Parts: sequence; C-alpha cells; structure tokens
Amino acid sequence: MKRRLVPCALLIIGSVLVACSGNEEVTKGKLGNPAAASSEVEEKKPPEIDKATATAAVEEILPLYFKLLEKGDSAGYWELFEKPADEESTETVQKMMDSKITTIINESEVIYQKDNEVLATFDLKQVAEEYHPIHNFNRLGTGFIVLEKVEEVWKINQLDYITLYHYNHDDEPETIMDVDHLFFWSKELAKLKREKLLPSEWSASLLAEIKLMEDSIPDQPLQYTEAILEHFSSEELVPLQKVLNQLGDAPKDIVTINNFLLYEEHLESGYIVFNAFIRNGFEYPISNIQGTVSIFSPAVNENDETVDLQIASQVMDLTEVGVIEPGSTGLATLYFGPDSLLVEHIEDFIEYGELEIRAEMTHTHE
Repeated sequence: MKRRLVPCALLIIGSVLVACSGNEEVTKGKLGNPAAASSEVEEKKPPEIDKATATAAVEEILPLYFKLLEKGDSAGYWELFEKPADEESTETVQKMMDSKITTIINESEVIYQKDNEVLATFDLKQVAEEYHPIHNFNRLGTGFIVLEKVEEVWKINQLDYITLYHYNHDDEPETIMDVDHLFFWSKELAKLKREKLLPSEWSASLLAEIKLMEDSIPDQPLQYTEAILEHFSSEELVPLQKVLNQLGDAPKDIVTINNFLLYEEHLESGYIVFNAFIRNGFEYPISNIQGTVSIFSPAVNENDETVDLQIASQVMDLTEVGVIEPGSTGLATLYFGPDSLLVEHIEDFIEYGELEIRAEMTHTHE
C-alpha cells in the first residue's frame, strides 16, 4: 500500500497551539470563533501610555532636539525624527545651525495622549549669535511637538509653532515674519479631544489647513528690477511676497509707499535707511515717480499721550524703480540723511513702534 504524506498545519490563536494530522479534525468551535480571536488579540495589545510616561518622553526628547540644533549636529538632529526631512526643512534647519542659536525652554506640558502618541506644547525663547533681517531666529513663542513610540523608541512625528514673535538684535519687535495661529489652534484642539483622534493625524490635518489658508491669499503683483535681483536672492524674495500679500490690493488712484525692512545699523550715524514697496493704485502704468516722502513715528507728548510725530521729510526721485504696471508694486531702498531729520536722537523715536510713510508723489502716465 502506498503511503501518502499529509501536511501538518500549526495554528496559533493567542497562547493556544493546535496541531493537526490526517486523522484529526479541527472543529469550528476551536478555530472559527471571531469573538474569541478578537479577545485574545486585545489581550496582547500593549496598554496606552500614561501621563507620567508621556511627560518623561517629552522632557527627554524636547531638550535633546534643541541641544542638537545648537551643536549643529545635523545627523543626530534628523535621527530624532520618524520620517526623513524634505529639502526645504533641511535648508531651514541648516540656516538655524549656521546662525548659532541658543534656546531656552520655559515650560512644556503634555496636553493629550492616545495609544503610543503624545501631544505636548512648550514655550521658548531663541537668540541667534548672528542676526539676519530675513532669516531672523531671534524669537519667542509657543510650539507643539508630537511624539510617537516606534519599536520602543520615541521619535518626533511633528514639531511646529502656534505663535512666534520676532525681535531684532536690540530686542525690539520685528513683525515681518511673525506667526500667530492661536485662535485656529484652540478651535482644532477641541476637535482633537472631542473626536479622540491620533495626534499625528490631527497635526498633519492642522498644518495642511493652515497652509491652505495661507496659500488662498492671492499673490499681489510684485516687480523686480535688475538692481533688486542683485540685492535680494530669490529665497529672500519669498517672505517679501508674503508681507506684500498681507497688505492687500494697492489703494486706488494714488501712489503709496510701505516700508518693510529698516536697517537699524545706520541710525547711530544719523541716517534712516529702509526698503519699501512702491505701489501703483492707478489703472495705467506709471514711471518717473518723484515727490516728498515723510516719516511719522509714534511718540509720547508732554501730556503722556501717544501721537504721530513727523521725524523726517525729504524730496525723492524714484525713477530707478522703472515702470510700475497698474495695481503692481515695485521695490526701492530709501535713504534719509541727517539734513532730512526733524528730531534729535532718532533712535529714541524708532523704538516706539513701526514707522508710517506718507508721500505726495507725482508720476508720468505711460
């Protein structure tokens, strides 16, 4: 008689090992009960992390993140993350490392955890050894971090900022790149807790919504001359475009000037120098722009009232801006010398707040 080999299957359900041979039958009662299988799987699932474990993870990873940033340890820095960085993030982090920043974490707090993920917020202040007016890392604000435990190792899934307020090298406000998503964050945080979402999924959705809102603001037309392109890199023009977008459309039937970057190093020498948007609110192209440009600054008078004080005035020729198309904006650098200043100790007036530019300009209708 020929003998036939019958395969033997080993089936594992939970901790039960069942062997079968050609003379044995496996009944549905032993293997076909989904409820029993589900129960066994749930028993094997690791418990959710508690608040103490979550807090310990944040207190370990968050300081390490900023320490590696300060040391310029790029390899160690990116090793903390769950996913590889994109090119833009890599370039930004490298600029931060090159600026030699120091970070002080004032407070961190775990505000939510689910499964193997943690969401925490933190307050910080950063000071850069090398100040740059465009890539300015002198700032303070509130950020959030999402940690995920991957194969028993805590990794950063997401780290971003809720608010960021920027300062110059004299610790004075510089609002060109400020971030304030506090209202939107608070609204979405309630949704996270209400719907019991995973922090990683929620934060990805949050940042996508913020980007969508920012991208929905249409780009205002911005023209560059060859001289401007020599002065600003294409990378530096990106934040300028964002600042211009926040101004909205150019005011109708007038030429307006808005400053966006003050060179404070010239103040001690008695000069006011800043970059400005020159905006054409007419329905036709204009050129040969000339006229009187005045600077007003908030100041406190003898009655302790804040008033607009004219601190400088000068006739300017802005023909170098070229032809500005209808509704478009050109860029220029404006210089006010000592003879144009109407007050002494000009730096004392600048510190009260942002400058206001008022101009009475003539132009040629192209």
